Amino acid sequence: MKVIIAGGGTGGHLFPAVALGEEMIRERPALDVLFVGTSAGLEAKWLPKSGYKYELFEMHGIRGHNAVERARASVEFIRAIGLATSLVRRFRPSIIVSAGGYASASMGAAAILTRTPLILMEQNTRPGLVNRTLSRFARKICVGFSDSATYFNPTKVVVTGNPTRFQYRPDRSPRADQQLQILVLGGSSGAHRLNIGAVGAFKIYGKSVINLHVVHQTGEADEELVRSAYREIGFAADVVPFIDDVANALHRADLVIARSGAMTVTDIVLGARAAIFVPYPFHKDQQQVHNARVIEKRGGAIIVRDDDQLAPNLARELEALIRNPARLDEMGLRAHQEAHPDAARHIARICFELAEQAAA
Repeated sequence: MKVIIAGGGTGGHLFPAVALGEEMIRERPALDVLFVGTSAGLEAKWLPKSGYKYELFEMHGIRGHNAVERARASVEFIRAIGLATSLVRRFRPSIIVSAGGYASASMGAAAILTRTPLILMEQNTRPGLVNRTLSRFARKICVGFSDSATYFNPTKVVVTGNPTRFQYRPDRSPRADQQLQILVLGGSSGAHRLNIGAVGAFKIYGKSVINLHVVHQTGEADEELVRSAYREIGFAADVVPFIDDVANALHRADLVIARSGAMTVTDIVLGARAAIFVPYPFHKDQQQVHNARVIEKRGGAIIVRDDDQLAPNLARELEALIRNPARLDEMGLRAHQEAHPDAARHIARICFELAEQAAA
């Protein structure tokens, strides 16, 4: 059996694709999996180091750019469809899985043109343009949150959760000391406004930060800037550009301050951790706001707007939560109610079933 899994651009699309592929190979070691993405996405750096089989097409996203860039992206997309179609005819996959984002668009089109069974993965509560377009041609649509099911044909939708590459331990071990552990996450690429807002909040919080231990993932661009900012306020935070073992970092944390991309939210609810979400404010569809609201409605998170008052608003929420550790525990348990720990296995079995039906 051969499978193409297409997706990337950002970690929020790449890593669910990889998590699914890894689970499928665990269950069927003889499976031939080919990952497909673009040369402009995170996958162009990550896949060459992974040891997995992959193909990269030259393609950029179309929305949100000027007319010249949109025209170039359109030409690239048409060319990528031709390359994707040739790849399908050469590789002859049993199924194609689209993990969303512009990186998967050309493979979705190739699946339609070659009549290869297509499965969609939708990580966000509000679907993106690619999956909304491809959904009418898909055999199954695997959604990360039940809220997104209403956007698709109900006969195709399965609420599976989002697959992750980590094993989580959602227990609450007694603390060895009185220090609260706070984890700041800006996503796979960092988040400049969140980075500055978080440091500003700890500065406002003042001397009370001695009762905290902070691990701050900054992204590569902001690492030195954030490190210097903590040094200026006299606070010894652990500043890192990227955290490889997110599950372990979440296991140690009492509270997470983060953007609310679909996979960040998924990691936090699997880890059963309380969160302050600061949704990215400039996305046209406000996907991160809708993701965060799913957990907020369960009582597992607080949403703070990313605006000019981010630092003082963060500081106020931090102080209230830090003074009430029992609330942090309760929020983590409430967030975990949204978890789907077997998402990768669930989607893998859907893929196997459809591939076997196609081969019959």
